[in-house]
Amino acid sequence: MPWLRASALAATAGLLVAAALAARSIARDLQTPRALHGAPHATSSACRRCHADHDASWRRTFHRTMTQDARAPGALLGDFDGTSLTYLGVEATMDRGPDGAPRMTLRDASGALLRRATIERTVGSRRYQQYLARDADVLFRLPIAWSVEEARFFSLNGAFLGADPAEPPPDATGIPAGYDRHVTRWNDNCIFCHNVSPNPGLDAARGTFASEVAELGVACEACHGPGEAHAAANASPLRRYALHASDVADPTIVNPARLDASRSAELCGRCHGQRITPRLEDFLAHGDPFVPGDVLARYSEPLAADTALHGEAGVFAERFWSDGTARLTAYEFQGYRASPCRADARFTCETCHAMHDGDPRGQLRPDAAGDGACTQCHAALAIPARAAAHARHPAASAGARCVACHMPRVVYGLVDAHRSHRIESPDPSAQARDRRPDACTLCHVDEGRAWAVSAAARLFGTTARDAAPNAAAGSAPDTRLDAELPEAARLLAGGDPIERALAAAAHGRPGDSPTRGDARARRLARLLRALDEERFPAVRRVVARSAARLAPPQPPARSAATTRSRPRTRAAQRSRGCAPRSRPGAVRSPPTRPPRPRAGGPMHPAVTS
Repeated sequence: MPWLRASALAATAGLLVAAALAARSIARDLQTPRALHGAPHATSSACRRCHADHDASWRRTFHRTMTQDARAPGALLGDFDGTSLTYLGVEATMDRGPDGAPRMTLRDASGALLRRATIERTVGSRRYQQYLARDADVLFRLPIAWSVEEARFFSLNGAFLGADPAEPPPDATGIPAGYDRHVTRWNDNCIFCHNVSPNPGLDAARGTFASEVAELGVACEACHGPGEAHAAANASPLRRYALHASDVADPTIVNPARLDASRSAELCGRCHGQRITPRLEDFLAHGDPFVPGDVLARYSEPLAADTALHGEAGVFAERFWSDGTARLTAYEFQGYRASPCRADARFTCETCHAMHDGDPRGQLRPDAAGDGACTQCHAALAIPARAAAHARHPAASAGARCVACHMPRVVYGLVDAHRSHRIESPDPSAQARDRRPDACTLCHVDEGRAWAVSAAARLFGTTARDAAPNAAAGSAPDTRLDAELPEAARLLAGGDPIERALAAAAHGRPGDSPTRGDARARRLARLLRALDEERFPAVRRVVARSAARLAPPQPPARSAATTRSRPRTRAAQRSRGCAPRSRPGAVRSPPTRPPRPRAGGPMHPAVTS
């Protein structure tokens, strides 16, 4: 019928007009910038509905489990079935209350109750897990943590660099001095880097906190920005199809892959680079205003060796080697900024790392594994023969790996040695001048600085002209070029705590030096001597781990229990990060509340480890 045909044509024309108008509206929408500052968050549960694959890959990462509710399924890694740990005469027992909530109870040598805390949140899940309890408006970190790798509890004195506490009489709380050394507030410390949209909510006049986060842990919106508007806008299938069919960026969300290299790196550097801000009061009262895609320097600056605090210079100098290279983890962004690779405008964190790909331990892109991180730019070195000629080491050896020379393990953190992110060429002569460990002697731990300088000159044509300090500047003669003393052994015996930890870790790695027979025995002897003399619990743990790697195999123990057993010797206690039981002192009635913990964190860098 003609009238039906006409009606159908009219309806079709109407649909086409509507579709054209919708397409035009969507096109205008996609060209309209959005202000993300202060925008509402959707949380990862909303993201999952459309991005199931990205949600699944994120859930495999340690970012997701950085901060968790202690009662969330699978969150609690520690053994809370009555396990106990005695340290400085205080017995900490980890069990559960009548309601099933995990808790930590501290008692003195006589069994008197000192403190009992219900665990509300956990922090960390890869190397060790820390526990948070509440005191009114404050969440504070408890002094005992769980080592994931060792499957045991330990004092946090064994995680941060500090000497064994003395053993004076307990204070008014009954807790020995030094036991609570690392009890800190979460509200203005961990909150900044371990959660989405952190806001301490400090009321400075009252001294109270109303802390909030958009989501616990490092979730989607930490990298992509607030997503509620994005989720609402893309409820329209037409808008989703328009985005998929075009190469236009969605202005309602941030895609880090679309950022330029500097903005992309600054997104990571916000947490992976300790910072300082002149706007501390605003940060504590209202939170960090940074959103992905921002210029980081608009709000804060990465710490450097010469950064002043309240007009005082040199406060942070010990966190860097004298050439400006970071000595501690959480300064990876500083390494990136000092790297010569940054001269390539494409170079950023995602050149090597991927947030949704690769092994969660390091999150290296699959194509960046091994030497791939370097050969994607230095393609000729992907050929084994050329790589061996470049490295002057056999192609299959540890010394031929790019990172062995260009990213040496001169950074301490999390009770281990880590690679520097200041990608550089090895120069043992210059590094002797700068009084920092060099890649050569950290690999060849039975060799000295003089050997390294000579070998570098022979293999690479470098000279020793910069090996000694500038005498005109009044520097003391450099004794590090002692051909008779292996450099790693010298650092292990007489370096500062970071140098001792790095040297101890190097002794336990195979490297390119022989690790059998006499060489193995010499290394083990050095480690055992260091274990007996070391006064820093964290360094002892590194020493003990390397000694265990070198020690001959032992017969199996009768019991797999670790945290309940009591070490029989002082050396064994110290290797576990414990100290002998102290004499009981006068103990008063237990406090109703734990002491208010001190402040710390990225906005309080003076007290950050």
